[in-house]
Amino acid sequence: MPSKYIPFMFVALWLLLSIIYPQTGKTDSMVPLNDSELQSVTGGDAIQLTLRLRNNVGEDNAPDTACGGTPDPCRLGLEFVAREGNWLVLKEFYGSLAIEDVRLEGAYLSNSGSSYRDLSRFEDADGNCLLSPCNPDGLPAIQLDYPFAKGPGEYQDMHTFLNIGRMAVEVDDGATPGFMLDNNPGSALAFRMSDSASANGDMQMRFDGRAFLYGF
Repeated sequence: MPSKYIPFMFVALWLLLSIIYPQTGKTDSMVPLNDSELQSVTGGDAIQLTLRLRNNVGEDNAPDTACGGTPDPCRLGLEFVAREGNWLVLKEFYGSLAIEDVRLEGAYLSNSGSSYRDLSRFEDADGNCLLSPCNPDGLPAIQLDYPFAKGPGEYQDMHTFLNIGRMAVEVDDGATPGFMLDNNPGSALAFRMSDSASANGDMQMRFDGRAFLYGF
């Protein structure tokens, strides 16, 4: 799937964190569609989705005015097995993610492979087949693609903005869990993913081609 350069690891991390750490108390309830909205709905043989997530930011990606306080309310605390009471805290944590008009539909894999074909990928470490047989030809799959034509310089299939102002380890003090503390105001690492064209501009990406998900 050729595209403009994408830092896949950080995009995947951002998507995961956005899903597991929604902003409490600021979600909208479901609203019924009115007649004119219902009339605009059309059917087809595929599902087309637009996904938009915001965490601690407004529609213009400006962070919540409380971000950066002590302790910082815009944070995510991660506690790991066998390290109970020790938290990796992401402070000044905010951003947005939008995936625009991606289409999902049923398909079947081709019966002929490309020059990159390597059937050993479908074997475990001991050489046993993970598929029966060790060949995915003709299997049912979910096809993902972006159906709309794009002109030169159009990068709107996905755009994202992520800010992690500080990362530090915080330790439970007995009365207060570490993720609620700011005893270590320094930072071991900071990360920002954005477009430099504006203060909080989102990074824009374009996808071409198709991807297939199979083996379910």
